[in-house]
Amino acid sequence: MKATIISVGNEILLGKTVNTNLSFLAASLFALGIEVHESMAIRDDEKAIHNALFKTETPLIIFTGGLGPTQDDKTKESVASYYGLTLIRNEQAYRDISEFFKRAGRTMDPSNDKQADFPENAVILKNTRGTAPGAIIPHGDKHIILLPGPPSELRPMFPDIKEYLKPYLNETVYQKGFLVVGQGESDFETKMAPVYKGHPDVNIAPYASTGEITYIFTSRDEDKLKMALDDFKSRFSAFIVGAFDTPLEAHVVKALADQNKTISFAESCTGGMVASRLVNVSGASKVFKESFILYDNESKIKHLGVNRMVLEKYGAVSDACVYELAYQLHQRTGADVSLSLSGIAGPDGGTKDKPVGLVYFGIHHEGRTKTYSRIFAGDRHMIRVKATAYALYLVHKTVMHDED
Repeated sequence: MKATIISVGNEILLGKTVNTNLSFLAASLFALGIEVHESMAIRDDEKAIHNALFKTETPLIIFTGGLGPTQDDKTKESVASYYGLTLIRNEQAYRDISEFFKRAGRTMDPSNDKQADFPENAVILKNTRGTAPGAIIPHGDKHIILLPGPPSELRPMFPDIKEYLKPYLNETVYQKGFLVVGQGESDFETKMAPVYKGHPDVNIAPYASTGEITYIFTSRDEDKLKMALDDFKSRFSAFIVGAFDTPLEAHVVKALADQNKTISFAESCTGGMVASRLVNVSGASKVFKESFILYDNESKIKHLGVNRMVLEKYGAVSDACVYELAYQLHQRTGADVSLSLSGIAGPDGGTKDKPVGLVYFGIHHEGRTKTYSRIFAGDRHMIRVKATAYALYLVHKTVMHDED
């Protein structure tokens, strides 16, 4: 089966929104053995939508965006008018939307009513995170899927899409992969050539985000997939955190929870980003004790008792400072793992000996305090994000006794 993905929205065409839905859907469809034949981004306009449908020949057509309550959200109405379909009120969809507003303590506006209108034969995709239900509309030999634009609303709908498409798939595709941290994409790619060459029947796709990379392996041959995975593991085990479909912070929480361990943080240049990522995970309260954001020297002395002489002699950005922070953090919190970090996020403040991007990390675990340092490239935000990812990576490796 081949598919076309049509992204609807002026904000995409103006560059205000990055189209992450396309990469997510393309990878997810590929894992099912569905090839994305083409993709396009168009205005939220009936004529543009009709033109896109006229040009599209694939049996599977996926629209993203344009399902909101306003008059300029026209995807559903335009698809219906193109195929001559009548929209009628879906009572279950209407109740779901009403319940969403009740849970939020808000009054449902009449403009939201149209979000519950669909062709009679549509399969409704429940939206648990917003007010726009999705839908699958079978029409002749085609299947038209309508999805909301926000990724947080779109992605939870994909399992239902996958279940619907199962009878139309004629082969099994196997997919696994890894989340890796600790090196940049270019560093990995220079070493990946023999892996790519050695496994021609396995598609290996890297998806890089700031400070992290997921490598997704897909094949129609399960044995060949396993061989490729084993090859990758033998070369890059030091950088592997876990399965690609689990966030880094979730791997960390699980590792701590499995060993019944707790963690505390003392952050400087990241300003609480490490703690913030950890609490993204449901159940983080079982492992996360407390956190300090200690930005200037006096705060480090006041709250964690860092030796003033250490700061005066070595500076806040030093292995001596993060050693003190991690050790004193453990003394005060009793956490099984105590992480500290301090660095120069820039764009100012760097020197020849301590350039912008230099970050020191300290970890106290099982009676030992160890320090690490890295120099990260990028602007201020990128350096902080990369330092956050690396800090979580170090925690995971430490807890798993794989820090060396």
